[in-house]
Amino acid sequence: MKNMISLIMIIQFLIYFGFSMIIPVIPQLVTDLGVSTTHMGWLLAVYSLASFLSAPYFGRLSDRFGRRPLLLYGLLAFSFSFLIFGMFIDVLWVLYVSRLIGGAAAGALYTATTSMVADITTREERTRYMGLVGMCIGLGFIFGPGVGGLLAGISLSFAYYMTTVVIIGALLFSILKVQETYRPGAYTKKRIALAGDYFIQPVGILLICTFFVMLTMSGMESTFQLLGIERIDITPAQMGILFFIGGIFNAGVQGGIIGRLKDGQEYPVMIIGQAMALVAFVMLPFMPNLLYAGICIVLLMSGNAFVKTLLTSQITKEGGQHEMGRLTSTTYSLDSLGRIFGPLVFNYLFVITAGLPFWVGAALTIFSTYFIFQYYRKRRRMA
Repeated sequence: MKNMISLIMIIQFLIYFGFSMIIPVIPQLVTDLGVSTTHMGWLLAVYSLASFLSAPYFGRLSDRFGRRPLLLYGLLAFSFSFLIFGMFIDVLWVLYVSRLIGGAAAGALYTATTSMVADITTREERTRYMGLVGMCIGLGFIFGPGVGGLLAGISLSFAYYMTTVVIIGALLFSILKVQETYRPGAYTKKRIALAGDYFIQPVGILLICTFFVMLTMSGMESTFQLLGIERIDITPAQMGILFFIGGIFNAGVQGGIIGRLKDGQEYPVMIIGQAMALVAFVMLPFMPNLLYAGICIVLLMSGNAFVKTLLTSQITKEGGQHEMGRLTSTTYSLDSLGRIFGPLVFNYLFVITAGLPFWVGAALTIFSTYFIFQYYRKRRRMA
């Protein structure tokens, strides 16, 4: 089991390392194409939209045919999306097609890997190993943009070609090393819930909470730099350093603190994570200098690491193995929905007044904390 978890951790690192390599490239790409900067937002949004729409479908396939085929398909489609992006980097409509393919592949990959971890861990082990996998995702996001920025100095396409190579490497690694973790035939007589059924169960409260947590975090990510420019004239290099430091704390929280939690200890830690995010959102409108901004980023990213990872872990504990694919894909759909609306809503609020997105972020953090409280209250009543 530990060997399998290690393989999944390596795959997750490679996936998110490859994906995040292209983040520094997109702004320059939009500029070079001479098109409206709104295309930057839409190129990011269609990716999340494809994930939102495709994830439930892949969840059903995962529970019917197993996790490994979904993983292999996802890696193949993911690598193809980056390849055609690099080959047709000056053709805007092809770039949109590439992002749609990549978003759908991401839905398959999240469903497969999260379900695999849930398949091979006990309830008591789940939180620890979800934290380790989350740490690898965080490390991929830490190192990917730096490497992508260096490769973009050679050519904008080069970062996409190298990402293709990295993902193909993960595909070959998976073909050779990763075994199936789920036997569909053993569960054919069990009822598989429809995605909508989850929202009339206690787990539905956590699923809704997932949407609001991701909406506030993605909204913050899309407006933090704008606030920094207005308040302290922050540079892109300084922003990169801040997010690198925040990413280090994020990975440390998931691999260190969360990895040591025992089953039943999630609730107070989630509340602590929400409190950290709330403090940061309240502080942000008063940003006076770079150090202050760095403290806010560390609080936000560490708090999000606590809440997002523990939400995912707790959600997987609510489902049987025969419906794990459907449950994890529903989680990912709501996660993607938050990524779609977060930047749109927060950027609109920023146009009204610079501090407004962060006051709204504080209010939404309190609102999502109420959902966590209600979930555990219902669970105690049912115990």
